[in-house]
Formats: sequence, structure tokens, C-alpha cells
Amino acid sequence: CRHDARAPGHTRWYSVALAGPGNRGDATNFFRNRWRPGITPYEIMIILNPDADEERQQEMLERVQGILREGGGTIDHVDDWGRRKLAYAMDKKADGRYVVLTCSAEVAPVAEAERIMGINKDVVIRHQVIRHSRVEAERAKATGAPLPNDDRPEGERPSRGGERGRGGPRGPRRARV
Repeated sequence: CRHDARAPGHTRWYSVALAGPGNRGDATNFFRNRWRPGITPYEIMIILNPDADEERQQEMLERVQGILREGGGTIDHVDDWGRRKLAYAMDKKADGRYVVLTCSAEVAPVAEAERIMGINKDVVIRHQVIRHSRVEAERAKATGAPLPNDDRPEGERPSRGGERGRGGPRGPRRARV
């Protein structure tokens, strides 16, 4: 019995498992519709070095946008959150300039933009590319990237599970003898 020979009426396991209604026994339409190449919505967060010249920061942002546009993509929003404190020091920097690009592009220009941002470590501290679903993309197109919320009063640190020695899940701390 050869592996590629099929008896009449025989279907492969993935054809049955992935076939949708009206599509029984043919998984090719499932894969073609689900993972087709083309324009995909993205959100790109870039943390820029605040000590770098303003013109170098702007040049980097324009270069990334240019790469995406040349590759057939569109830039929906550019949200500049400004200078913010980092959660932890990166490259001995305590703060950075946050910029969020909401765009739609093919994979190749996004990969090229990531490569360029990775090379320019003196201007870009960190970058993150997030691929959106269609629903998230519609929300992002309408409103842009929302600013992060910080409900704590100025100067208050986040809670780390309560104060030491004043209770917790196992009760108050006992005195050592």
C-alpha cells in the first residue's frame, strides 16, 4: 500500500478535522482563506533614546514609516506618548520616548523595519511589533493606541503584596526567639 494512494471515499484526518460546513473533505480552502499572504494590521511600539538628538529620533521614525510605505503599507496613526519612565533601566537609561505606530503592511517591510531598528541601538532602546486581529485593527484605526493608565497618586509605588510583617495570607509574622 503506497502512502499517496487513497481508496475511494478515503479522506485524510486533517481534511475532516479542518473542513468547515459546505467544505467537507477539502482542507485546501481552509488553509487558503485562513493564512493568505497580504496586508496585515500591526502596532509597532518604539522606545527611543531620550538622550539622542531630536533630529536623529525623527529621522528614525521617518525611515521606519518610509520602509512601510514603500512596501505597499499604510500608516494609520502615529501616537507620540512623549518621555516616560521605564519599568526598569535599559541600557543604563531610566526613561525613554515612547512612539506607537498603527499600520497595515506586508510581512517583508515590517521585518526590514525591525532589522533597521535593531541596528540603530544608539537611537532605539527597544521596539516591539504586535500583529493585530481584524477587530483590534478596526479599533486601532478609529482611535489609535490608547495611553497607559496610572491610577496611583504621584510618587506612590505599586503594591508588592502588602507591608512586611503586617499580615498576609498566613497571618501576622511571629517574633523570632
